[in-house]
Amino acid sequence: MKIAQSLLALAVGLLAVGAQAAEPKVRFRVHTDTAPATPAAAAAPAASAAPKSSAAPAAAAPALSTATVAEPAGGARAPWQGASVPAQSVPVVYLAEWKKAKNRDRCAPLALVGAEKEAGLKVRRASFSDGWAVAYDAPDQRSAFGIAGTGLDIDGEGYRFPNNLSWSDGSKVSYGLEGGTGPGYLGYLEVAGQRCLYNIWSARGQKHLESLLLSLRKVQTP
Repeated sequence: MKIAQSLLALAVGLLAVGAQAAEPKVRFRVHTDTAPATPAAAAAPAASAAPKSSAAPAAAAPALSTATVAEPAGGARAPWQGASVPAQSVPVVYLAEWKKAKNRDRCAPLALVGAEKEAGLKVRRASFSDGWAVAYDAPDQRSAFGIAGTGLDIDGEGYRFPNNLSWSDGSKVSYGLEGGTGPGYLGYLEVAGQRCLYNIWSARGQKHLESLLLSLRKVQTP
């Protein structure tokens, strides 16, 4: 009798261990360009303040660099606060993608003005569920940088990177190494008056991402 009870207890214990081993681990995800690329990111595409899932609790964000960018006192004027640029002054893919996006009523098109002038760059659409996105391919690197108006609405609970800036109109951006390890950089941008979360990404480093932020302008819409 005692032997039978011992065997039963051992079987239950082995089943419990097997169940724990089979439990899937939650992974931290970011938005980035989903198209096949040379080493870079996750969905930007796949981009994001990690989307909330009903199937599992949100995972803790990975540790990032401790370096921070101080917010200027009072905030400077945002690059996009001026007049919107004419649609014909930016690649046609911007408005073409924005017009098809489900979030176009709450996510104005922002363009990286002048970025397309770099020799050898190819400007194309990038995939973002319910939103719009434009990626820039360099001759030696797909999705070298880009911007997206994601399908995620701002809820005040997004993931914060170590670098943070704000502007006088209430806009703000949080940016850092993508996924916490890089090598690419990713920024989560909240623009005053818009309800979507914008993603800006660059495989060329922090300084390049910061220059992209300064080039952003709203585009006139029909």
